Amino acid sequence: MHQFNKARVTCAIQLALMAGLGLQSHAVMAQQQTATEEVETIQVQGIRGSVVKSLNAKRFSDSIVDAITAEDIGKFPDQNVAESLQRITGVSITRGYGEGERVSIRGTTESQNRTLLNGQAVGSADWWTNSAPSRGFNYTMLPAEIVSGLEVYKSPQADVDEGSIGGTIVVKTRKPLDLDANSVFGSAMAQYSEVSGETDPVLSGLYSWKNEDETFGALFSVIRQERNLQRHGIEAWSWDHRDITLEDGTVYEDVYSSGGGGSARFSQERVRTGLNAVLQWRPQDNLETTLNILDSTLDADNENQNFLWLPEYNGAMYQDVTITSHNVVGNFLSAGTLGLAPDGQDNILDETKVRNSKLKTKVYDFTLKHDGDIWTSSLQAGYTEGSGGSQADRSVGWGGNYVHRYDASQVKSIETSYDADPKDGNQWDLSFLRYDNNLAEDEEYYLQSDFSRSLDLAVFDKLKFGVKYRDHSRFNTKNTTDARTDLNWSLADYSLAMPGGFLSGQGTAGTLRDYAITDSDKVRAEGDALGWNYRVLKASTFEVEEKILAGYVMADIDVEGMRGNLGVRVVQTQQSSSAYEGPTGEELWVTKDKDYLDVLPSLNLAIDLDDDLIMRFGAARVMSRPDYTDMTASTSYNTETRTGDGGNPNIDPYYANQFDLSIEWYFSEAGIFSAAYFHKDIQSFVRDVTSQEVFEGREISISRPTNGQGGTIQGIELGYQQELYQGIGLMANYTFVDGEAKDAQGNDITIPGNSEHTVNVSAYYENEYLSGRISYNYRTGYDSGSAWPGYIDDYGQLDANISYKVNDNLTLVLEGINLTDELIFSYQEKGVEHALTGLYRDGRRYVAGMRFSF
Repeated sequence: MHQFNKARVTCAIQLALMAGLGLQSHAVMAQQQTATEEVETIQVQGIRGSVVKSLNAKRFSDSIVDAITAEDIGKFPDQNVAESLQRITGVSITRGYGEGERVSIRGTTESQNRTLLNGQAVGSADWWTNSAPSRGFNYTMLPAEIVSGLEVYKSPQADVDEGSIGGTIVVKTRKPLDLDANSVFGSAMAQYSEVSGETDPVLSGLYSWKNEDETFGALFSVIRQERNLQRHGIEAWSWDHRDITLEDGTVYEDVYSSGGGGSARFSQERVRTGLNAVLQWRPQDNLETTLNILDSTLDADNENQNFLWLPEYNGAMYQDVTITSHNVVGNFLSAGTLGLAPDGQDNILDETKVRNSKLKTKVYDFTLKHDGDIWTSSLQAGYTEGSGGSQADRSVGWGGNYVHRYDASQVKSIETSYDADPKDGNQWDLSFLRYDNNLAEDEEYYLQSDFSRSLDLAVFDKLKFGVKYRDHSRFNTKNTTDARTDLNWSLADYSLAMPGGFLSGQGTAGTLRDYAITDSDKVRAEGDALGWNYRVLKASTFEVEEKILAGYVMADIDVEGMRGNLGVRVVQTQQSSSAYEGPTGEELWVTKDKDYLDVLPSLNLAIDLDDDLIMRFGAARVMSRPDYTDMTASTSYNTETRTGDGGNPNIDPYYANQFDLSIEWYFSEAGIFSAAYFHKDIQSFVRDVTSQEVFEGREISISRPTNGQGGTIQGIELGYQQELYQGIGLMANYTFVDGEAKDAQGNDITIPGNSEHTVNVSAYYENEYLSGRISYNYRTGYDSGSAWPGYIDDYGQLDANISYKVNDNLTLVLEGINLTDELIFSYQEKGVEHALTGLYRDGRRYVAGMRFSF
């Protein structure tokens, strides 16, 4: 197999060179015919075919690359692209509401990795008003149906965009001239979500056409996916060291305690619609243009119902507390009784959030390629935009003033009790009704030109260079209103009974599972009719602009028994960060500029130790730009607590020197054993540092990100794939990551996104009619990098799918996601499991339906 593929690749190179020189002969035509026949012999479909094509992509790459190839058009291995990526060695994902959402590679946080669509950036935003603006791509916006394959670059190449420390994911879509004329593919499925009990349609279709001369083609694909989801959770937040004062004046100093919590019922109606249009024109063999358009929209209206206990809310104080000793945080407030708030204020809150949210991602990409006699050149230009947020975020709070208690002494549970019945709406009156909205816009214009030619110089056989300009901006703003407290509403007039099954299998006997929830339709109708005057939340409004000019030179290495590339990428970044600054009511829009130049060399070598044995080596300097919230010039002040937080427009990017060493043994066409070692020497992690600043004449403790101590991320990857017997195959991999970093005092600290162990195991079976796969993914706990949710506990998920081929045109499909109904558990910091921040159940999902093709 190795010799066959090597001969095929050599033949393809010879043909490309001769075509570039404009040479045609009977010998060439014979070679073309032979090459075509050879290619046809490996066009296998199904799971095994996908495995073979993915291994070929990995085997013949010059860099350290892993790949996933769709089994067939419109048939990606998973409904969600991120969940397919987690099957790759060294890749882990974070899930949001039961779907893969963000991707981390080799122990780095999601924002330190890049996702490119056909080699270019993709605009991305979030629907939740409190989501921190991140450089990480939101994979819920990428329809799996349009993807033909994925490549994960773990070692950089000079011709691939900079900006990642972990790795770069390149998503590839299909082109019409690669498909048969008048090809039609589609699917019609139903998705059942266990927690919500709802069944929703999942529809997709693709049509591809080309003319008889195969010089012009057009491809159109559409998707519409609906999902009514629910997530049940037990929550708490703001665990910190506090001085606790009781009603009788007793003071307990430096006690680790919570700022509040509740039993949360979240529901959301997701409607994802997508359009992908590709026009391809090849007027002659050496000239080709492609226009690729992607438009994806996610309507994500949602509501969150939460019955809250809030220590010291509106001045209520503890009557008594239970303080235990904890080996990590010291004195721990595990239980308490809260007395009445003074002056008849509320000390309990039944809060509901009703949101209208929407996300959009757009891509317009134009590519021109020309193969000349000597030079091959390409020009790529385009625009991408991601936008989203809550158009209306209604917060309604129903309050009461009653003695109540909470107990956090048990892991994965918080028990509460109240001196008034949470189910009785007559006990709870309106505390406030407030309207907010937020908008995020992420956009980029780009222009790129690349040139390459054959080279016969020492070990180098090809020279490539190029230049790229990017104009990128990220804008965030929030608006709010004054709260209405004068409406004399009672929850009794707006309440619904809690549906059965809430928090089933979560918590303990004393966990609050039944309380009056708000009729969100009625609140929306009556609240919207009131009329609201919005004002800008200036502390939450900022804009970051980056004008990036990059150039690279890269030479491909190809000698007997060795191939690879050597190159350098030089990047100039002009950055401006704008926000409001100044005393309340006198804020001014201020812009702060920063410029920096990066020189990023890289080397990749693949050495053939034997026909089926490859050793790889990679070394590079890499960089990753900080998250937008870290770069912003804005600051949020709380003059009552004399605390606040802000950004730092002078912060430097992350830098790392890295090297990789791996061995790959391709012992059969669908079999591989691989082992890799990687080491990343991180120059500086970004840390929050608190200092005293003067605001409106007061000293305020402000937390800002700064470039702190460096550290290392290193680890090993082991991978194994094999067809065991007549259609039965196994794919397994394991990643160990050792991340080490210290704070300014020399104490060990966690690295965000770093799971020490990650395991993926998949088994598949297929014959002429039946195919199926069962997959298990597991990652150990990791620091989320934010104060809430904090530390995410170990998580493992089991998925399976099976399909039956009725005939050449119709296949029946059944898929199950999260079959063991795993819960997501988080707590404030590593080693303190009693400090629960979230215990969430998203439940199982089942997808059934058919795929068709003509």
